[in-house]
Amino acid sequence: MSLRKNIIFIGMTQNGKSSLVQQILRYASEDEMARRVGIGQGNFSETQTCSQYNVDIPLRTHRLRQIDGPEDASWQNDSYVVPGEDFDFDDCDEFRLGHDIQDSGECLQLRLIDTPGLSDSGNTKASNSGMRVIDERHKLRILLTLQEIEDVHAICFVVRRDTNYGGDFQDLVRRMISLLSFSVRSTAWNLQYHIIHTNIDVDDRASDMCQVRQQEFDQFGPAGATHHFVDNTPLADLPLDLYFANDALSGLFKSLVTVSPVKFSNLHYAKSPEHECNDQALVKALQHARAELLTEIEECRKKMASLETDITRYNSNAAFSKKRVDNYETKIKEIDCDTLGDIEGACEEGWTETNFGGGGARLFAFNTTVPIARVDKSHDGDGDWEGENLRRMSYQVTLQPHWFCKSYGKVTLLAKKRDKYRTKIASLNSQMAPLRRWWQENVDKAATANQDTLNLKTQITIMEGNIQALSRDLAVVRKSGHSISLAENQKLVKFFTVDSPLAAAFGYQLVSKVSWTVSPLDKLLKKTFKCRLRKEVTETLARISACKDVYKSLSVQLGIAQGIKVIMAQLTNPPIGAAKLQSAVSFLNIWQCASSRGGSFPGYVRLDGLSELINELESLESDADSWPVITSWPGNEEIMEQILSFSITANAFEQDILRSSDTAFKELQRAIWEQRAAQIAMDYLDQDDGLPVGAFASLIRAEASGAKEPYLTVLSELKDVGELGEMALDE
Repeated sequence: MSLRKNIIFIGMTQNGKSSLVQQILRYASEDEMARRVGIGQGNFSETQTCSQYNVDIPLRTHRLRQIDGPEDASWQNDSYVVPGEDFDFDDCDEFRLGHDIQDSGECLQLRLIDTPGLSDSGNTKASNSGMRVIDERHKLRILLTLQEIEDVHAICFVVRRDTNYGGDFQDLVRRMISLLSFSVRSTAWNLQYHIIHTNIDVDDRASDMCQVRQQEFDQFGPAGATHHFVDNTPLADLPLDLYFANDALSGLFKSLVTVSPVKFSNLHYAKSPEHECNDQALVKALQHARAELLTEIEECRKKMASLETDITRYNSNAAFSKKRVDNYETKIKEIDCDTLGDIEGACEEGWTETNFGGGGARLFAFNTTVPIARVDKSHDGDGDWEGENLRRMSYQVTLQPHWFCKSYGKVTLLAKKRDKYRTKIASLNSQMAPLRRWWQENVDKAATANQDTLNLKTQITIMEGNIQALSRDLAVVRKSGHSISLAENQKLVKFFTVDSPLAAAFGYQLVSKVSWTVSPLDKLLKKTFKCRLRKEVTETLARISACKDVYKSLSVQLGIAQGIKVIMAQLTNPPIGAAKLQSAVSFLNIWQCASSRGGSFPGYVRLDGLSELINELESLESDADSWPVITSWPGNEEIMEQILSFSITANAFEQDILRSSDTAFKELQRAIWEQRAAQIAMDYLDQDDGLPVGAFASLIRAEASGAKEPYLTVLSELKDVGELGEMALDE
């Protein structure tokens, strides 16, 4: 057994658990390790898993020393100050204090276990139960850590000085203490609790606040708990702060020297009523999954039986065709070889003789249809062969008898059987080819069917293994009663603590459907989401109408602004004659009238004023040709300068409307998408035959994290809504 003592730090989020662990590590001069401790911000804990830190704590005694004068460095015992009930903190201003440390030379070996903060969900409860989703997961992590380390010497419950001891806090403490006590069963009486109050400053110690906080906590906390009051952010330049901070830690360490370990080897997770309802839904989900797997296995076995019939047929066809192919190959082998044979019609023999007049020679000549491989010729001793001429497919030779002799000769031509029977070989190959193809097809089909059979056997083996696993899980759920043994069900236990029947089933990745009438919680969940989605549909329809009005108004203003831009270009184009100057003067007068009725540039302009302005300017331009030409106009430069300045303002107004129109168009698209998405989700909720198991697991997680529109996160699990990506504004 290890000599290191295991100390668990638990508490609510932002109550200083990690800061306290960090302070202890710095007390032991483990600065590098202390920097690795995560400190949370806001409502969420930085610690999401249980972190362990092995550290050797030096056992020290801390004292306050009174320094009578600036140069006095007296170390007399009577100069030490012992803060107690009669200690007057106000007297500290009348003399200087020093913080002295006396090291005992001994060390306390600790394993500090920093746990995730409880109530990390910000008191947000899951919509379908009274259990806090993230809290339950964090409690499970704590229990699993305890299961691994087995021996626990002390539980340190960290609570900040300003934490409200209200009903929620008391309920959380009682549930956590009950969970730990229930887990260790018979040895719970030996479990030591230390309540560490953080952020305690000197003023708190000068008042009765510490005593009051301790008494209030003891009314609902664990019996016999030891309280410690720690300032986990002391000021380094104030000896009094340092003394109290370090002395409180020193007192904690000294109280841990003699603690005995408590065995956590057989932890049990206590179930709540919500868990038991969860079990009912989980049992039904597992039964559905098991039934589906059995159906799939039966289908696989039917396919295997059909494949076995096919394999028998393929093998029979292959054997039959192979036999016939072998017969053909035997016949071909007999004639498709280099063995020599007589060439038909290429054998001749006979006598020849000479007389007194000479002559008598005999010519042996042959023309063949196959290549000649060898010539066999023979004669008796009364003649000679002459004039032999051998070609590929012809041969001739002459037998010349001796004088006054008679000679007998024989010539035989031979060819290879391969050449001699090439036509027959080709015919046999032609007859054998379809048989060979049929044989190969049956061999391939049999091989494919065998592989398919093997794959089906593998699938059946996997599914049977899954059925066994589901059966084991089902048995555990049924017999677990009011608690779950972590030692037996470390992998399965996560499915008991996810707070939702649908989420639990989702953990198994089941593809079956479970009726919404499984439990009252499911009915409540369905009703809650339908009300929310109905309200969302109504609100988004109102948003769509408002967005359309804004977009339509901006479109009209954009057209007017672009019309003004065209007129500005006409008025400022050279040459500047009397007609244009007259138009410019009229334009400025008309604009002043429009502005007096509510128009302003840039910004929101009265549409009736702008429309009137455009109409009158167009009328002026149409009559400009009948005006006299004026070569001199007093103040025309000033007029045109005003027109140019106005043109720049008109351009800026146009760009502003363009940007506003783009924003309005996107907002309209978003509102239409959200309305259709909410409607799709509501349509699925209206189904009577149930929903896919786990369809709302992600919604529950989104709600717990405070998502603005959590229902949008489940649409991909309900239906493929990709067609909503490109939205046409048909309305």
